[in-house]
Amino acid sequence: MSDISIRPATGQDAAVIAAIHASSWRDAYAHILAPEFLNGAIKAYRLAVWSQRLRDRSPTQLINVACDSTGLVQGFICSYCDFDPAWGSLVDNLHVRPDARGRGIGERLFRDVAAQLSAGAAGPGLHLWVFEANVAALRFYQRLGGRVVGKDHSTLPAAGGKTVLRVHWQTLAIA
Repeated sequence: MSDISIRPATGQDAAVIAAIHASSWRDAYAHILAPEFLNGAIKAYRLAVWSQRLRDRSPTQLINVACDSTGLVQGFICSYCDFDPAWGSLVDNLHVRPDARGRGIGERLFRDVAAQLSAGAAGPGLHLWVFEANVAALRFYQRLGGRVVGKDHSTLPAAGGKTVLRVHWQTLAIA
């Protein structure tokens, strides 16, 4: 994992972030999201989202990419500092290329953004939402010390109201 470097994303990263996001959803959410959504124009949909997010950044938003030694983006994370008064900062997205999973890239992105948020956050907490059916991701977050503290239903139309879980860390000092 020493060959991985993390840097802030730029507008030029929108296409690769969208491609990673789409391939990650197609792989991890095949049993969660509607097939017509996953097999449709998901990459164009994600490109529109990431182009806008990288162009019109909120001052509380952090988007980082993890690159290998050749400069190829292997994963990304998007977070918002002090997003919720009760739960703290939010990790909105964390995705790694399906063929690069298991190499510690996601953990590295997560720990790096937690340290960045810690330096600027007014509150100590961190949270995210994960599909209950995404067992591998839930295990990953629990291994990093997150605790499931609530349930809701996804508002993403392609999810059909499936259950999402709020995972919370009381502190941004994630060892």
